[in-house]
Amino acid sequence: MDLQRINELIKKYTDGTATEAEEEELNAWYREKSYHDAVSYEKEDEVYHEMLSRIHEATGLTTSSRNWQKWAVAAAVAFIAITATSVYLIKYRPNQQIAQKGTDTPGKQPAGGAILTLSNGSQVLLSDAANGDIATQGNVTVTKAANGQLIYNIKGGEQQDTVNGAIAYNVISTPAGSQFMVVLPDKTTVWLNAMSSLKFPVTFANATERRITLTGEAYFQVTHDEKQPFRVVTGSVITEDLGTEFNVKAYGDEPGISTTLVSGAARVIAGEQQASLRPGEQANYQSALKVSKVNIDDVIAWKDGYFRFDDQSLETIMKAMSRWYNVTYIFEDESLRSETFGVVATRQGNISVLLNLLENTGAARFRQEGTTIIISRK
Repeated sequence: MDLQRINELIKKYTDGTATEAEEEELNAWYREKSYHDAVSYEKEDEVYHEMLSRIHEATGLTTSSRNWQKWAVAAAVAFIAITATSVYLIKYRPNQQIAQKGTDTPGKQPAGGAILTLSNGSQVLLSDAANGDIATQGNVTVTKAANGQLIYNIKGGEQQDTVNGAIAYNVISTPAGSQFMVVLPDKTTVWLNAMSSLKFPVTFANATERRITLTGEAYFQVTHDEKQPFRVVTGSVITEDLGTEFNVKAYGDEPGISTTLVSGAARVIAGEQQASLRPGEQANYQSALKVSKVNIDDVIAWKDGYFRFDDQSLETIMKAMSRWYNVTYIFEDESLRSETFGVVATRQGNISVLLNLLENTGAARFRQEGTTIIISRK
């Protein structure tokens, strides 16, 4: 089968428009291919990056007769088009086929976008706002750039930290299925994940620190200033920048608050407990502050437009999916909550594709009823 035909079939499959005959043709092609490389489980992450590179070059990989020690990383669906690339990767047990298409019900990203709440209480739906200056607060202008990001600029004179005598705060909030990037007045860049909010002063002038408040999840690329430490407050936990890129996750339905250091250094403070992080380390706070090594790619995949879970519980995966696709879920078998899965998929596709991939890898079966996902044991 030539590459053009493969791409055509995969596009129809991911769009949910493939006929039974076309699905069987795609499955037949998939069965003929072997995506197994003789690499240990410990080197799985290296394989993942190698496969991404190779998938972008072609849809076929070299054949190996040797089996994985535990799970194999394979390309379950790879759509490589001339104008766009959409990659679905999944860990699967050897000899499994592509999951059969389920009923295509609601599950696309919901409409709407990030909302900016200004210091005077007025709100701006950022997806509807035209590019250019959209608000002025004191001598700070808020501008929407052509790429959609929000930029805070100081216009002339000394910085003012108040508007009408009070410290001026703005809040950016994202609904389900939306993420947003903002450049703060100090040129720190923040990527805000779905169902999150960020509260910050319109300038950091005359302050001894740059303190902002986060609910949900965000990735920070901080402009370091020893004289004005950058601190992110999430509940009872404070993350302090020491020249840093880091991810903070603090959703109300998660068991704890986590800070993951990508580069530089950071300090996490929870009451009387403190932890200094090195790149690749994560501090998690529930009743105590614990530090562990993590895979950074798994943690920040959302920022680059992917779901990526490596041996994560099904409940963890469903929480992330519910925030992105604005769906609810019900476990008919409570024991499935702790079942672990591994999957990587673009966040731009329909939820049915991701559910099909998950179903083909483990003990769970997924049924869509409107905006509710019913999860049962096979």
